[in-house]
Amino acid sequence: MNLIYVAAGGALGTLARYYVTGRVPTWNGRADLGVFVVNIIGSFLIGLFLTLGEERFVWTPQLRLLVVVGFLGGFTTFSTLAWNTFEMLQLRDVAALSLNIAGSMIVGLFAVYLGSLLARTV
Repeated sequence: MNLIYVAAGGALGTLARYYVTGRVPTWNGRADLGVFVVNIIGSFLIGLFLTLGEERFVWTPQLRLLVVVGFLGGFTTFSTLAWNTFEMLQLRDVAALSLNIAGSMIVGLFAVYLGSLLARTV
């Protein structure tokens, strides 16, 4: 049953990402800004939802799967990276926070490069 929550949320999140990334360039002409906007919105939403769940409400595990794993996972996984980094900031774990940010960007960029390199050699 949990897979249904994740799949339903993921489908909605993916459709929302498609809509937002498609609309933003019509406002300013820059396609890359759409991804930026999605990442920032996703980061805001995961912070809002998980903080409300920790401090004010008790979300059911199914609702967390639907919203966090499904919708926000389909919308952007950057939001999860941002949330994990925020938790490290709250714990004042500067070393882990720095490695998380730098590692995700540098290793992620390198992985994109390797994938692109592989695609060009095939």
